[in-house]
Amino acid sequence: MKLGGSKRIGIVASVAWILGAGAYTLITVGDAQIRYASSLTISCEKADNWQGSPECDARSTDYLASVSPWPETAIVAFVPVPLAWGTAYLLLFLVGWIRRGFPDSRG
Repeated sequence: MKLGGSKRIGIVASVAWILGAGAYTLITVGDAQIRYASSLTISCEKADNWQGSPECDARSTDYLASVSPWPETAIVAFVPVPLAWGTAYLLLFLVGWIRRGFPDSRG
């Protein structure tokens, strides 16, 4: 099976999207979760008016243990790829269908 140039571009773009969007989302979501865990610790320590509280640290650690950036990363990285391919093939089908509706002007 030979692949045309447009399909090769699509494959390269798909791989680039999966790697780029996956890495970006993994880093962004992981950083957001760490910031939230830090804010949990800080707000707990302010409420207790004591820094270094083991209960506050445990709350933050429990939160980080219960969340994972991987589900969101997988969704952002993989879901758009088949949607983009489906959209591209739908547009190509529609363009061909519309062209077939016009009489051939080559005479």
